Parts: sequence; C-alpha cells; structure tokens
Amino acid sequence: MKEKDGEWALPSGVWVQTNESFSLTKTARGRSVSAHASPADIATVVGSTFEDQTPRKFYPPEFHYSPLTGKPLGKPPSNEDAGWAPPFGNASIDAGGSSDARGLRRTQHSLSLRNIKSRTADKQPDDSMDVPPPGEYQFFSVPFGERGATLIALDPLKGTLFARLPASCTWQPLEGVGPAIVDECSLPHHAWRAELAKCGTDPGCTLFVATQAGLARITPDIASLTYEVTYIGGAPAVGAPIAFDNQIWIPLQAKNGQIRFVGVNSVGELKSDLTVVGPEGATIDVSEIGLPVSYGRVAIWVCKTGQLRVQKQSDGGAVATFLQWPPNLLPRLDFGSPYLTSSGQLWQVCFNTVTNQYDWVRIDSAHAEISTATTLRLCSGMVNFRITSKTSMPPWEEPEHTDDTSSNDFVIPLLESSTSDVVVGLRLSSEAGIAQAFESKERMPYALCYDDSDNEVTFFTAYAPEPWRIRLFVHSGKLWAYHSRAKRIEGWDLA
Repeated sequence: MKEKDGEWALPSGVWVQTNESFSLTKTARGRSVSAHASPADIATVVGSTFEDQTPRKFYPPEFHYSPLTGKPLGKPPSNEDAGWAPPFGNASIDAGGSSDARGLRRTQHSLSLRNIKSRTADKQPDDSMDVPPPGEYQFFSVPFGERGATLIALDPLKGTLFARLPASCTWQPLEGVGPAIVDECSLPHHAWRAELAKCGTDPGCTLFVATQAGLARITPDIASLTYEVTYIGGAPAVGAPIAFDNQIWIPLQAKNGQIRFVGVNSVGELKSDLTVVGPEGATIDVSEIGLPVSYGRVAIWVCKTGQLRVQKQSDGGAVATFLQWPPNLLPRLDFGSPYLTSSGQLWQVCFNTVTNQYDWVRIDSAHAEISTATTLRLCSGMVNFRITSKTSMPPWEEPEHTDDTSSNDFVIPLLESSTSDVVVGLRLSSEAGIAQAFESKERMPYALCYDDSDNEVTFFTAYAPEPWRIRLFVHSGKLWAYHSRAKRIEGWDLA
C-alpha cells in the first residue's frame, strides 16, 4: 500500500522510491536498515523481486510486476528449506510434516550430495566460507517469508550472535534492542539444542534457546542487524528446550533447589509451569544431562541419576516426574542419540558398572526394559554403526555373519535423514577403542563419509581435536561442516 508519494509501507517494511529505484529504509519491525548491509544483501534477505538487467534493479518482494513496464518481475528461488534449528536440523515447530521423534540426530532434509559417485576424499569441497569471530558456534538457517533465508551463528557460552550477509559474504554482529541482551548458557556441547518458530503473521522467525536467565525467545531483525530477547521462567535452564504437545518445554532450577518445567507457545506465552515430582528420597542430579527427546505422549531429558519426564495425561494436561535408572547403570550422554525402533520404542545406551557392559534401557515407557549389547554401537536415531557398518538393527542385536571386529576404524553417525536413507558420519581410527577415543583431546585425522543404499563414499579428510564436535547444517542448498578450530566452514552441494 502506498501511503504517500515515494514511500511504500508493506509487510516487508517501508520502501522509498527515488526516481526508478526502490530501497528499504525501515524493516518490518520499524527499525532502520543497517548501513553495514548493502542493497544486494537486503534484497537477498527479504526476497526482493527484480528486473534482470545489469546492474540488477530490485523491488519490494510484494511487487510481482514492474511499475514501469508492467512486465512480470523475476523472483528469487523459492525457499525450499524449512529452516534449520541446531544442532540436527529440526524445522520450525509450526512447519508441520513428520511426526517422528524430535531431538534425535535426524533431519527432514534429504542430505543427498550432488555428484556423489564422483566424490573422493582428496577432492576439494564445493564451497567454503569464513568462520565467525573466535567462539563455539551453533548455526540457524532462518527463513524470511517464502523466499530467502539468513545464516545466524550463536555462541551460547558468550550469548553473542552474528548474521552472515549473503551478498557481502561477511559476518556482522547482531545488537540487542530494548532492555535485555542474550544471557550465557552453561550447558555442555553435547546437551545443547534449540527450537525455531515462525513469528505469526510476521515474515521472520524466532529462536528459543536455554540461558542462565531462563528460556530465551530471540527475534532477529537481519536488515537492521538487531535482535530482541525476552525471558520466560526467571531461573537458570538445566537442560535444552524441545517442542512437545504444541508447547516448547525447558527444565529450570528453582531457587529452592527443585526442578520445574515451563512450557510456552510459539509466541512465547507461558502455558505451563510444573514442578517435578520424584520418588521420595531420590537425588535428581542434573549436573550431567543429555539432549531431550520428545515422541508420542512424553518428552524426556536423560541425566546422570535418571530421567526428567513431561508426560501428557488422558485429560489433556501434563505432569512432570523423575524416574531413576535401574541399579548400576550410568547413561552415556555423549555417545550419540537414543535409538528409535521401527515399532516406535526409544532406548538409551548406559554403562553397567558391575558387568562392564553396555545396556540399552527403554525410556519411552516408565517401566524399564533392559537389553544388553555385546559391542558398543553409536546411534543417530533409527540407524547405528557396528564398527564401520551401517545397520538399522537394534544395537543390542548382532548380525549373524560379520568380520570387522579386528578393525581399528569406527564411524560416528553425525546426522541421518528421515526422508531418505542417507547418513553422514565421521570415520576415525583408534587402537584403544571407541570409548577411549572420546577421551582424547589431541588432534587426530578424521574423514567425513556419506552412506546410502547405493554408496559408501569418503568425501572429506582433515585433522582436528575432538572431531566429533563438528556441527553439520544445511543452508542455501548446501551441507556445511563447522569445527571451532577450523579456519573455514566447508560446504557441499545438495542434489
């Protein structure tokens, strides 16, 4: 809608027309466009339409025809990616789609690499980008409307955010507006995750992350290089947030020492506030906690002494409880994700301190079942690896015919697709065994490997300390790999 001569107030923001050109001056949230963002950056971020000439002339994304010639305007490619919430690519909580378990190392992205048959370990990646300033980052691909998505890097330990301007190819800091900035988060690397939600009728998205001040709802405004943050719960988070039963839940440490759960809707309104009820005399130790998983009628946070659970009740409400582990069992929180059987059961790997074996404990039910494994298998969700062999068999069942136990190599599945049979893994070698390898802080060689029904391809090799800390993410039609000690973020084209 044209409010006055030369100025257009549109859902994407306020645009000013000067002669035959248009420029965004105010974002959809009414903030001034940053001087650090070029017109090409802004056009990519908001999904501007254009006349295909040199130099390209951009228009507000609401314009479908040239106001000068009446001819149809060019459109940027549709944003086929439904966004990426770290670390394993859950789409926006209101994107719909799959009803699979949430929180496993599974994503709805296909992960199929282009030209996979011609890829080799020594071939250069298809693309690369510089890393943000020193830190330990998690990456969001945040959609804006139907077209365009911006890459955002968050360092949870520092509470700092950077946006990558797509045309300038630079990382720029996002500054907080209003009274609050993003607080720090003390969760370990293997226990951190986030949620992404659409902002109602607003074309942008909101990030939900754990902090020392509670559940943070962060709304970035890329064109102005700012963000706004609000907090829910008013107490330190002791675990990561996860979507469950149309709410985003997170465990908090109350002042009296009790654990409570708060649940909010996608716009950050508090909908639930539950105190955890555990067995009398039970010690709830959340100093070591893993990633949450939600599936069916329950959301679970596994921790050192048991499971924090939010269970949906028959009356539509929910109850928060604590369930202790069976005797002599310690969960291994850093050994991948729980295993989801084809029948919909969730199992967590634990170490039995009496038998010195690995036991898998069923966690989707309050009645513990235990299955003992003869070898340790690392899992990403519905797939696990026996040494270097991918299998969907339960990790406590051994194949009848196998001859790989003498190998020093093993594969850590980093990410599996829920819409294809692709798994991207990390191949390592250790004479001391898998468990001991995870204790090493030394630089070591590693390989990224691609595994589907037709291909087993190593497509990248490098050296890094603790290479299992690599974060994969999908953005702009590419699979990217980030390690905090690497000089570049490497990328490969998706098919």
